[in-house]
Amino acid sequence: MNTKFFVTSVFCLFMFSSCYNTKVLVGNVKKNDPVVKVNSVTNHHLLYGLIPVGKTILQNSEYVGQKENYVVKTNQTFLNGFLNCLTFGIYTPTTTTYYLPLNEVSK
Repeated sequence: MNTKFFVTSVFCLFMFSSCYNTKVLVGNVKKNDPVVKVNSVTNHHLLYGLIPVGKTILQNSEYVGQKENYVVKTNQTFLNGFLNCLTFGIYTPTTTTYYLPLNEVSK
């Protein structure tokens, strides 16, 4: 009976989990423009992302400087998802990555 409960619990855990992914284009960046990764930061949350821990508001200027055109991508990496599953959603990290268009990098 315990084995069946464990298998069912693991199955439900994977069925109700998802990969969080969002991409925001700021300025005159187009969807298919070539971009270069310039910075990355991990966001810490508790209880499936309901309670932020630490710095809650990111200032984009800290990561891309004074650039007006950039891309912000926030997602849950494999390691973030693994930690989420391992703690049963108590700790839910995400990663925010900043990109600059290729033509903006040399400026």
